[in-house]
Amino acid sequence: MSVAWVTIAVGDLDHYLVSPQTQALRTAALAEGQADPFTEIMPRVVARIRAQIEACSSNRVSATALTVPPSLKDYACFLILEEMSLRIPQLEFTAQQEKMCDVAREYLKKIAMCDAAVETPPDPLEPPDVQSVSAVEVVTSSTRVATRTLMNGL
Repeated sequence: MSVAWVTIAVGDLDHYLVSPQTQALRTAALAEGQADPFTEIMPRVVARIRAQIEACSSNRVSATALTVPPSLKDYACFLILEEMSLRIPQLEFTAQQEKMCDVAREYLKKIAMCDAAVETPPDPLEPPDVQSVSAVEVVTSSTRVATRTLMNGL
């Protein structure tokens, strides 16, 4: 059964970090004219998650860009917040939040190794974005007809 994938919205982050902290990650220490870091970080994190999903040849990602399976929404939000927090060293994650990021990375590795499944999207991307591993063909050399000795003097 296929399940609609979700797009991570900035408001989703408030479920995983206190709203004032989320607001600080989005607005503090910005350069003149710098946009909300979420708009740059979220697509990168989601792209990495989608690549991990596609690393297993039996998985498909949604053709809808910037979406993740609903079961990975928590993990995506924690990884987005973690990357956003790198901008402000004073805002440290709790031990539980750090653990959730580690759990997310481990689970994504399991997905990539086909040890965990993800929901099938209703609109699978065909062909996949990530090229699957292909076989290597070994080429053997044949006996040379023209050698240096035979061609000497020409």
